[in-house]
Amino acid sequence: MPSPTLRLFVALYPPPEVVRSLLDELKTLDLPAYRPSPPEQVHLTLQFIGAVPVRELDEVAESVDRAIAGVDGLVGGVELEVTGRCALPKRGPARLIAATLAAPPPLLELQRRLALRLARSPRAMAGDRFLPHMTLCRFRAPHSLRERARRARSHRFRAEAIRLMRSVLRPDGAEHREVRAYPFSPAA
Repeated sequence: MPSPTLRLFVALYPPPEVVRSLLDELKTLDLPAYRPSPPEQVHLTLQFIGAVPVRELDEVAESVDRAIAGVDGLVGGVELEVTGRCALPKRGPARLIAATLAAPPPLLELQRRLALRLARSPRAMAGDRFLPHMTLCRFRAPHSLRERARRARSHRFRAEAIRLMRSVLRPDGAEHREVRAYPFSPAA
């Protein structure tokens, strides 16, 4: 009998007021029918890990802890900025609209370390493929959009932690549950 698994990812969550504003802005756009992301699930995925046997959870948690250790520029948190919106995937019919982020070098270094430690396949390790974004909505059916990217109102926020999350798939969508939070060291 196969051992039970957990579907895991590492993410950073923006403050609720930023999420609310981003989701409200969607209502002003001329979009085909869509399903907005639940506000509590809007996040920046730093590394999707996938199915992990329950017995390996402590090892994964330790790998996240080690990836954070020593990354210069994370003390006191990291400043992020929403720079625009884009339709994804970049080629072919759009399946979703995402807020794009300007990620500072310390966050990119953290993502690189997480990929090296936790990627389950070579494709998942491709750091040059990392597009910092937060999914805001999904289309009910793939759609051809004339405009694939657009400037958005600038939003800045400070992230003070990343989270190891579990995604539980349900018929009505995924449910995200926090496994562990990793606060960035406070400023001295």
